[in-house]
Amino acid sequence: MGVDATQHTERTQYPAVPTNPGGSDGGAGVEPPHGYGGGGGGNGPDRKRRWRNRMPLIMVIVLTVIGFGTAIYDAFAPTTEEPLNAQSHAVVQHACDTAYHTLKALPPLTHSTTRTQLEARILEENRVFDTMVAKFATVTPTNHDGLVALRDWTADWHSMLARRASYVGDLRATAKHINFLIPIVSGGGPVTDRMNQYSRTHELNQCLTENLQLETVDAIRQYPTTDTVSDE
Repeated sequence: MGVDATQHTERTQYPAVPTNPGGSDGGAGVEPPHGYGGGGGGNGPDRKRRWRNRMPLIMVIVLTVIGFGTAIYDAFAPTTEEPLNAQSHAVVQHACDTAYHTLKALPPLTHSTTRTQLEARILEENRVFDTMVAKFATVTPTNHDGLVALRDWTADWHSMLARRASYVGDLRATAKHINFLIPIVSGGGPVTDRMNQYSRTHELNQCLTENLQLETVDAIRQYPTTDTVSDE
């Protein structure tokens, strides 16, 4: 009796955990304490706290990786969808630079310049431009889209030079004032806007039409006082 009573007391204070909780023997499942199996492993509150403490460090690492990747992309990715490789860019830039120095070295026009002198000056400038544009035709960018864009840009130059040549013919045909009309593209703007957009996108500042005074025919030329490429 003494032994049985003691065992009964122990069973009352420490109920046995069913060997198959929630199983077929009908025993009700007993949820084990957190951190000891069945609760997802690990101490729940402590685990969440550790993750919260690590979040700032994780964010710093992620942002660092993103920044590093962006820097690499900016360094090696083309700056335009119609890129010029370095060699092609150098040839085009040098052609424009040479034209700039040649044009700027020509004797300046004055308010007393005659019509005949103006015609001769435009023809001389056109020869400089023809030489420059001929250099563009020798360039073959390695990128297909870059090649197509360069050819289109060169075609725009040809359209402007054809218009300048036509203007000389008009001057010879009449003593009246002749307006110089710049070709208009399909979008409605002057072709020179499109040409200059290409120059700026590809960092060909010396090729800008205003720097070369391409649009100026019957007025005094005003070239930049400082070379946009060099100090020569």
